Amino acid sequence: MTDVSVAPARAIIDTAIGTLCTACVLLVERAGRRETYAAGTLCPDPKAGTDGSCTEASIFDLASLTKLATTALALALARERVIELDMPLREIVPDFRGAGKDRVTIAHVLTHTAGLRWWKPLYQEASGTDEAVWLAAQEPLAREIGTFTYSDLGYVMLTAGLARAGDAPFADLIRERVLGPVDARTCSFGPRPPGECAATEIDATWRRKRLRGEVHDENSYGMGGVAGHAGLFGTAADVAAIARVFRDGAVIGNELAALARREHVRGENARRGLGLALRAPDGPMCGQWFGPDAWGHSGFTGTTLWVDPALDLTVVLLTNRVYFGRDNADELYRFRIAVHEAVSEPLVGSR
Repeated sequence: MTDVSVAPARAIIDTAIGTLCTACVLLVERAGRRETYAAGTLCPDPKAGTDGSCTEASIFDLASLTKLATTALALALARERVIELDMPLREIVPDFRGAGKDRVTIAHVLTHTAGLRWWKPLYQEASGTDEAVWLAAQEPLAREIGTFTYSDLGYVMLTAGLARAGDAPFADLIRERVLGPVDARTCSFGPRPPGECAATEIDATWRRKRLRGEVHDENSYGMGGVAGHAGLFGTAADVAAIARVFRDGAVIGNELAALARREHVRGENARRGLGLALRAPDGPMCGQWFGPDAWGHSGFTGTTLWVDPALDLTVVLLTNRVYFGRDNADELYRFRIAVHEAVSEPLVGSR
């Protein structure tokens, strides 16, 4: 079996430091063997604290990779028969009612087919989780139920809904049911000590500072930094630990893990499982060498997880690409493809 290595991607990452991001950690894992490469520094901006070298222990704002933990919690509760995936969302989010909403299930939320708007600036009106969830629940459906449209709003509502179902605060449930059991040792909701964290964007209009150690996502910040759609901070090793839920059946069992990885819906060049992105038919961000059964997720701050079962390959790529603003999505896309192709191409013959 060909050994996995970060070496083919080092030059690609080094070139991106200072233009796409200031910090990057790449973790690759295959057949129990793991390699990690870290480059850059955490925060060249002196106004946001002391800079330091990025290492494999550096903490990143994981952004929407938080949804992986939220999905894992939902599936863990389903495994315990606390909830059912086909039950109406309104049973755990009572304010989500009316105008067709009674037909929206928890599974619809996890597959992004609940008919919800993709986003709304809840933080401009809400003060805390309860108000944010209530506002999200009042939003009328924006499209037909069953149509794929990626949406944060469903996961915002799961923050309260899963807490209600699990009879405990959401952050406690995530720690006790997901992060603890998979040994994601340093993963938690913020705020986190700034010196440990890769800085993100300058918030020039609301918080009026460069963000470091507090969540980048505005709606999550307005919910106190604890939310189902964003808010977790962690290392590359933490993300690899969470991947065990869907790859190995940790926490949720093999049957639900397989169900999560199965294609449930297709959109425009998009395929989705339960809480998971599946390899897109055309131009997948995991590159051409990942097979059709590959799955993963991405985060707005510049974070990704991709797993290819056929190659027995797990790739975690963490960056702080929003350090330089939000207008580098195309550059980020090309970078992600280049990194994933560099580490996966040598393995293709052993598929």
